[in-house]
Amino acid sequence: MKIDIEMLAGQQSKAKFGNHEIISDQSKAIGGLEEYPEPFDYFLASMPLCIAFYIRKFCNARDIPTEGISISQDHESIGDDNYKKKFNVSVTLPDDFPKKYRKAVLSAANTCTVKKVIQAIPEFEISIAE
Repeated sequence: MKIDIEMLAGQQSKAKFGNHEIISDQSKAIGGLEEYPEPFDYFLASMPLCIAFYIRKFCNARDIPTEGISISQDHESIGDDNYKKKFNVSVTLPDDFPKKYRKAVLSAANTCTVKKVIQAIPEFEISIAE
C-alpha cells in the first residue's frame, strides 16, 4: 500500500492512502498545536486496535458477544535503549465469557499482523526520489 504525506501548516502532516486520510501533529513543547495525535501515538495505537480486530473475529466465528471485552496497552523502555520497548497488552474478558475459550482468544490476539511485522524486524530504506 502506498501512503503519501502532505506537510500542512505548523507541525501537522496528512497521510493519504486508499480512501483514508490521517492527520498528525506534535506537542506544544516542540512547536505543534496538539490538535491530532503524534505519529508515534498512531503507531502505538495500531497494535491494540489490531488485537481487537482478531479478538472480534474469533468471537464472531463462535457467536460470542464482544460486549464487555476491553483491551489496554502500555509500554516501557527496556534497559538504556530508549527505542527498545516492552509492550504490555491486557485483555479483559467479561465474567460470562466461556472458560473453554480463554486461552484460544489469547492465541487469536497473538495473530495480530502489526505484532507479527514488528517481531519480524522490518527493514527500512529512505532515499531521495529521482
